[in-house]
Amino acid sequence: MNLFGRHRSPGYWDARLAETWHLRTWPTKNALIARHTPLDAAILDIACGNGSILRDLKARGYGDLSGLEISGYAVDRLREEGFTMYPGKAPYLPVPDAGFDAIIASQILEHVIRRDVFANEIKRALKPGGQAFFFVPDDCLGPIDEPEHVVQFNARTFEAFLARHFEVISIESIKDENFSMPILFGRVRPKNTYKPHP
Repeated sequence: MNLFGRHRSPGYWDARLAETWHLRTWPTKNALIARHTPLDAAILDIACGNGSILRDLKARGYGDLSGLEISGYAVDRLREEGFTMYPGKAPYLPVPDAGFDAIIASQILEHVIRRDVFANEIKRALKPGGQAFFFVPDDCLGPIDEPEHVVQFNARTFEAFLARHFEVISIESIKDENFSMPILFGRVRPKNTYKPHP
């Protein structure tokens, strides 16, 4: 229903991120990502915003960390902090083929109209044996509640979408300790190519 609605400009996101740079952190998400990736993994965070996930992973000892973000302000600031940054906007990912062991799509899938293209781009960017982590609101914040959202997922529709494109390792509903909103966490891998990390 929001296909032809107003979309936020890069300038809007520059200003918003500058105001909230250190305010939004996701400790529960960060712990889940760290649990399922080795320290030497090459990781890409799509629409990384203020880089809170990247900064947390860096503090845990990860070294090969990249972000993709529409905001030039965020790209410049995170580059200054030592992250590899790609300016861009989903569904297309201006990143190397087979460049990443893990790709994070946190609170982004519900914003993407061309989700099949987006999933194919993630598969293209994953190394053989790689995995992706998707986080979306759990049966809340649909297009009526949140004008920037174009779809609302529940556990069934989320798994059905992921299963069209990936082998689904797990789907679970979580709550991040900093937010009351329920979140679906999907962990996936390209079909028939994965060797699991414990």
